[in-house]
Order: sequence, then structure tokens, then C-alpha cells
Amino acid sequence: MQSIAPVIGETSTHTFPCHAASVGRARRWLADMLSLHCAVNVPGDVSATAVLLLSELATNSLRHTVSTRFTVAAHVSPGGLRVRVRVEDQGSPTGGTPRLLDAGPQSEGGRGLALVEQFADRWGPLDSAPGVYFHLGRAIPE
Repeated sequence: MQSIAPVIGETSTHTFPCHAASVGRARRWLADMLSLHCAVNVPGDVSATAVLLLSELATNSLRHTVSTRFTVAAHVSPGGLRVRVRVEDQGSPTGGTPRLLDAGPQSEGGRGLALVEQFADRWGPLDSAPGVYFHLGRAIPE
């Protein structure tokens, strides 16, 4: 894994191959970036939520796209109270945008974006590429 040297107020990125082990690697990359390498203290609940939501979006890249890789970009505001994360991939076979599903109680999947909807202060599909972003804390301009 590449070294992490984020500058507060700038965006750090890392690209992962689309296979199951990469979801855990992406979680660790983000957790390390938020806790070990930031010059400010990102609150633990913000960091844990960011890692959870990244896990859901990375899993969606594996399960619902034709991607061979996905790229995670994370931005921490000065003060560490706002975090923006983007997960960009190569898109779905149908070319559609990610959307919330109405997963029934017996469904084994379909709850990832519902978690993002519940915990993120703002989220949606990327405008410039296939993928999804979320913000924790007040919105940071794209």
C-alpha cells in the first residue's frame, strides 16, 4: 500500500483493485489516514462512520459495477470536523446511477446505500465519473 501523507485541507487518494480483500484494505487506509496521519484529531465517531460508509461503497463497487479498480479520495477539513469521501469506479453494466433499494427483512443485501443515507450528512452519485460521495459534518464544496 502506498504511503499516506495527507495535508489537511487537501485530498488524499488511493486506488485499489476490485477484489474482496480490497474492501478491508480501503477501510484500513482510511482509518489510518484519519487517525495516524492527520495533523488534526478527527473525532472517533466521525472516523468510525467514515470507515463504515466507505466499506459499503467499496463493496458496492465490487458487487454492482464492471470495475477492475476503485479509487478512494478523502478530504479532511481544517479542524478535522468535516470529512468528504469519494469512491470512484468504472460504472455499472447498465450505466445507471446508484440508488436506494427497498430491501425486505429477508433480503441478504441492498442496505448499503440505506446506511449511507442514514449516517451521512450529504451523499449522492458523483457528477464527473461513476461512483458515490458522502460528507460527514457540514458540507465541503466539491
